[in-house]
Amino acid sequence: MNTKISALLGAGLVSLGLMAGSASAQDLDVVRVGLSAFQDVNSIYVGIEQGIFAEEGIQLEIQNTDWPSANELLIGGHVDIATASDTDIMLQNANGIDTTMAFPVFYFAGGGLMYDPRVHADWRPLADIQATETDVTAAMRATLEQAKGARVGVSAGGGEYAAFIEMLRLAGLEASDYQIIDLAQEELPPALLSGSIDIMISGIPQRLAVLKQGYATLMDQSAAPSTINHAGFSAKRSWIDANMDLAVRLERAIMRTLDFVEKNPDESFPIIAERLRQSGTEISPEEIASVWNVMEFFPNGKDWYQENVASEDGRFYWRDRFSTALDNMKAEGRIRELAVPLEDLNYALKLVPQI
Repeated sequence: MNTKISALLGAGLVSLGLMAGSASAQDLDVVRVGLSAFQDVNSIYVGIEQGIFAEEGIQLEIQNTDWPSANELLIGGHVDIATASDTDIMLQNANGIDTTMAFPVFYFAGGGLMYDPRVHADWRPLADIQATETDVTAAMRATLEQAKGARVGVSAGGGEYAAFIEMLRLAGLEASDYQIIDLAQEELPPALLSGSIDIMISGIPQRLAVLKQGYATLMDQSAAPSTINHAGFSAKRSWIDANMDLAVRLERAIMRTLDFVEKNPDESFPIIAERLRQSGTEISPEEIASVWNVMEFFPNGKDWYQENVASEDGRFYWRDRFSTALDNMKAEGRIRELAVPLEDLNYALKLVPQI
């Protein structure tokens, strides 16, 4: 199966999606994508190589960049969709940008509070404390109290920040008990390894990188459902409203891709690993397998989404997460008011039922 890749002007810009024997480029609707180097969202390359996007009449024009820059490209109108999390959407709407979490890709529980056990030998991870403390909230408090005053590196624009604040809220602690340092995801491992920070909470590639160096996990986002953030591709509501049929086909292509990855991991994970390598992120197919539907969870169709996300008793019920994250950001002074209804921040509720 051949994939047409044509270099375009601009750093990191490629046009993908045409399969040999499929529709010609003139027959495909182009969707411009701001894509960051994480294993979950790079799953779209599997759909490209399998011809899934072409079958849905879509050609993806991809600009590789980092997570914050992908959001900036979307805000500036340079891409149609961009990698984003629920908290990115809230911050943008609080500033008058009509973005929405339109195309869910994963529900992230992999942001771990990583630390050096050789330096902080007296710290006990949550898993150890839970062996003797059955109350989850008390165990979380005992875990986090050990690190009071620690320098915590986290990307303030990402979902991990909201997850950390929610951990503190559940434990009855305050953000002021810690020195929170805003760093880009790529800056976190070097800062931790050099001792500039005591703890980092990051994406999975960064977590795996320091685990290889002997660092340990104090606790992670799996501690409580409300710390698990919703992420994937965002878009402007105005773009979706003007391109509803295209948006539904794109949603379907993403879900079909995730279903293929789940059913064909040995074929899919090497594709994702190679694309990450080309972007400068080293993560093996085996490492991807170790986190897929373990540290982050992937919707593979309408039924999965309805059961786990749209339903009030779902494992990742969207309103619980969105309202909790919004309340925490208001409490931290990062958002003053948000007049936009929560449903408008999650257009997947409109799109997924139509696939």
